[in-house]
Amino acid sequence: MKKSLVKIRFTIVLLTLLAVASCSQRQPQPQAFADADGYNRADSVISAIGDARDYPRLLAVTDSFVRMGELTPVRAIFYKTIAYNLMGQHRTSLQLYYQLSMIDVNTLTLQADIESYIYSYKDYVRVLCDMKRYDRALREAYTADRKLRDAGYDSFIKHHDIAQIIGECQLYLGQADEAALSFEKSLQGVKIRLKTFHDPLDYRECQKTMNAIARTYIHTKRYQEAIPWIERQDSLFAIADKHPQRDSVFVDEMKADINYSKALLAHALGDSDQAERAFTIYQSTMAAQKLGSIINSNEYLMLTHRYEEATHNYTKLEQFLMESGYKADLEAIGRYILPKYRANLLAGHRDSALHVASLVAEYYDSALVRQKAIDADLISTIYDTEGKERQIAEQRAELSQQRLISGAVVMVIILIFFHIYSMQRRKAYRKLDDTNHELRLANERAEESSRMKTKFIQQISHEVRTPLNVLSGFSQVLATPDIEIDNAELKDISKKIVENSERITKLVDKMLDLSMINSNADIECTDVVSPADIAQKAIAESGIEKADHLNFELQIADEVKDITIKTHQKSAIKALTMLLDNAIKFTHPLAFRGRVIKNAKERVTLTISCTPLQVIYTLEDTGIGIPPEQAKSIFTEFVQLDEYSDGTGIGLSIARSLARHMKGDIVLDTSYTEGARFVMSLPLGQ
Repeated sequence: MKKSLVKIRFTIVLLTLLAVASCSQRQPQPQAFADADGYNRADSVISAIGDARDYPRLLAVTDSFVRMGELTPVRAIFYKTIAYNLMGQHRTSLQLYYQLSMIDVNTLTLQADIESYIYSYKDYVRVLCDMKRYDRALREAYTADRKLRDAGYDSFIKHHDIAQIIGECQLYLGQADEAALSFEKSLQGVKIRLKTFHDPLDYRECQKTMNAIARTYIHTKRYQEAIPWIERQDSLFAIADKHPQRDSVFVDEMKADINYSKALLAHALGDSDQAERAFTIYQSTMAAQKLGSIINSNEYLMLTHRYEEATHNYTKLEQFLMESGYKADLEAIGRYILPKYRANLLAGHRDSALHVASLVAEYYDSALVRQKAIDADLISTIYDTEGKERQIAEQRAELSQQRLISGAVVMVIILIFFHIYSMQRRKAYRKLDDTNHELRLANERAEESSRMKTKFIQQISHEVRTPLNVLSGFSQVLATPDIEIDNAELKDISKKIVENSERITKLVDKMLDLSMINSNADIECTDVVSPADIAQKAIAESGIEKADHLNFELQIADEVKDITIKTHQKSAIKALTMLLDNAIKFTHPLAFRGRVIKNAKERVTLTISCTPLQVIYTLEDTGIGIPPEQAKSIFTEFVQLDEYSDGTGIGLSIARSLARHMKGDIVLDTSYTEGARFVMSLPLGQ
């Protein structure tokens, strides 16, 4: 029975390796669950269908076994993601990988389930890395490692291919030293594996890991560090080529991988002859004749200015994208369609280049929609409540406006270009360069928007996690049996629990305010209140009078004391409170600004005045101020002038939006140079 079970596992993994390099890999069975079992009739049937490569039927049969209770959910995820990957439908498999975060490892008692969990999570991390979601890939890898170790199993990140993926992410994120350590762990994992396992598959898997490391160093222009990893592959290839059970397919694939990497490295080092020799050897392999390899080999052809050959290869791009299941998304545009455009342009095929440019314009809009959906799925694993998901979706929609506008600009330019092309061919050729420039600008804007999105999510995560850690820590202290806490310590703990609870509540309130404002909901101004009462309540809510690092003064003009205004009291107080909070945060001691004055404090003054139509709140401080060149951006959502300060960068944006919903406004007085001066105006009403 055990031999048949091992054969089932290896058959599935072998099919994956033959289809795509990025799919699931076999690795040493973790020692912690070597005695577990769990494979049954369902696994045997699915294995037989996999041998026949009937993947649609494999999916249907897998679902049937799940309904009958003969296959656990985690094994179903494993088999179905393999099938989708083999069919090239990587996006569909990505949706299934999200379900791994919902699985409690402590409930997995069978060896089959644990192995399926590990293999699936490994593929999940690899897909995220291929999508350039390096932060997310690292987070998922360490999450899986923590879950497995907490459940008493071997470390996830000790596997050589996982350590390689982690190192790749670290290197692309600029963490070269950390990447080198991860790659060294990967090498140690390879050595441990080859001490125990000596099948042709083992040599192929270990060579693929080393080749991935070499290719990462090449792509990050760390050429000298790539050399030893290619040399190690040569040694593995020599062993595999002389193996008693030599596998001709694996040997051919190893030969192709190694020589293509050698060609890239030799070209980067300026050795053109060596590069051409290695590339010629690569082209002589069967692996190089596969459709995916033909498309991928264009990287070398473009580097060596062989644009005609690259253009010829790209004639098969549509077939490759269709067979691989790629959709019209930003990844496909960036990885395949734009390189095809450049190849045709540099080869002088301007008509073909124009056709590809039209495809970019056609796909761009739908690609943005797909990308937003993918991003939303990724974020949903961080915030798992329905309310938070709605808030994040609304925030992401706001962040996507800039990319949508840039996309619209690009499409308009391309449409104009084609109109001119139909009228005057020669003039259209000159316009092509302008179109190329606009595409680059659009890509830069999209990257900036993505950077703002990532920064915001990280900031929100920090803002929530910090008080939660405090609450969790004190809760554990209070729940500890027989612990002795004196009254002073208990009072201090209670104070900190209240402070951090209020911090979370304020953050949630801000997010709700932002959601309401962005939904363009009306604010009914029906409250009749005095301007001074609004100010007093905002002062109390902000706690500015208790701030020991500044002196606060409230000045009320005589003509304001006896008037009332018709407004929305809660929103007016909230907007003024946010301005006061901003003054507290960015009003630092005088010594910070280079003037050492003993016992001196900064000053914050709130002045209330009025005109025939408005009441004016002027908040003036002597804090760090705002640079003139950044004055226009301070009311933009998620913008922080000081990246090392706490906060989300949405307070001023919410405050101004609230004021405007009440037919008022908040502006920055740039003529004031001693700090910052904000002016909030509200109409007197009827």
